[in-house]
This record gives sequence, C-alpha cells and structure tokens, in this order.
Amino acid sequence: MKTTMGEKIKDMRVDRQMTTKQLAQAAGISEAVLNGLENDNGRDVGYSRIVDLAKFFEVPTDYLLGFTESRITKNIDLKELGLSDKAIEVLLAKRQDNELVSQLIEHAEFSNLINAIDIYVKQLAAKSINTINNLTAVVQRGVENYAVGAGVSDGYSAAMNYINETKVDEDEFLRFRITERFNQILRDVYSANAGKAEKNIPSAISDSNEMTGFMIELLDQVKAGEVDIETPMDAIALMMEKMGVSEEEMKI
Repeated sequence: MKTTMGEKIKDMRVDRQMTTKQLAQAAGISEAVLNGLENDNGRDVGYSRIVDLAKFFEVPTDYLLGFTESRITKNIDLKELGLSDKAIEVLLAKRQDNELVSQLIEHAEFSNLINAIDIYVKQLAAKSINTINNLTAVVQRGVENYAVGAGVSDGYSAAMNYINETKVDEDEFLRFRITERFNQILRDVYSANAGKAEKNIPSAISDSNEMTGFMIELLDQVKAGEVDIETPMDAIALMMEKMGVSEEEMKI
C-alpha cells in the first residue's frame, strides 16, 4: 500500500527524532508549510519546498511525489546487485508480487536463509560434516573393540544406537536448517499481511451461515431442474460463482 507525501515526510522526520519546528528550520521552510505538507493539505506550496525537503532527507523528489517508493537517490547499476539478466527480467515482468519479494528480502533472517542455501548447494559444510562423522566412526570402533575385549553385552546395543544417532546426514541436516529459517520468515510475513488478507476475503466465505444458505439454494435449483450439474466440479464452480469467488483467487 502506497503512503502519501505527508506520511513519508512525517515518517522521515520521526526517524530523525525531529519536531516540525526543527525540521522546518533545518530545511529552510516555514513550519506552517511543513504542517500543511504532513497533513497532505499543502500540495500548492510550490515545487521548490518539496525539493528543499528532498535535499534535506537525501531522497529523490519522485519519492515524495509518489512516483516511486524507493528512497535511494542515485541510479543503481544493476551489476551492483549481482543479478543475472534472467533474474532481472523476471522481476521486471512482475509475474509475481514484487512487494512480497521485497518483504522476504527485508526480513532479518533472509541473509541467513540465503547463506544456508549457499552452504547447501555449494557443499561448503561437507568437509566439516565428514570430519565429525569420521570421528564418530572412530568412537564407534573403539566401543566395539572394548565391548569385545571386556566381554560386555549389557547396554552395548543402546550405546551403539546412541553413537549412530550422532552421525550427521549433511543433506537432511542442511535442508532442515533451510526449511526452519524459511518457515520463520513465512510466518512473520504472513502475520504482517494478515490484516490486509482479511479485508480481501469475500464476506460470503467468512460467514458459514451464509455459505450454507448458498448450498441449500443451489440444491433447491438442482431439484427444481433449474441448473444442470453433471460433475462435482460443476457444483463447485456454481458455488464459487454464488460466493463471488473467481478461479484466479482460488489458485495457489
């Protein structure tokens, strides 16, 4: 959801822990003009005042005017991002929700997730894990030799099972760590978007009683011969139509 010019100015002012009086003095504009801008009532104050604020906060004027949501003032060389041409094409095509992509990237655990994936796909932990497993094998062999020499049998199987369980499966362990981090990011992004999602849920499917009414109405129409249902999918399609839910909205 895009923020207004006033919201952007206020957010940046609060980030710098400044009062409207302090900001007005620092930017060289009157406090009355600043208050008008923050309340989105001062768009007729002149472009120069907006330029003054943009210079002070070191953001592009396009950011304040709503043409971009990026505060970065310089044009970024795409090579600096290290993305392939194909990756850039995917982002520019916007076949996915790039706002959601931004939320994932901005998450505090995103770098750790990518680093974990990097370790996994490049097998950077293989040497360390093999060393651990080799040491475990040495311990296991030592226990076996001791048990045979001492004629020990009680508790031997349990000890060997314990040692076997300490061996690390590189693939399983690393994929678990990756999944664990991704699930944490997903849960946080889900929570952050929960309010927005609830607003988009059609009232028909949030009210079970109303849904039941639609079902009964459909059954009555079938009984009266008003509609023809040959397959379960036909019934689902009709229910979706009555609830105002499109097939596109049901896709995952």
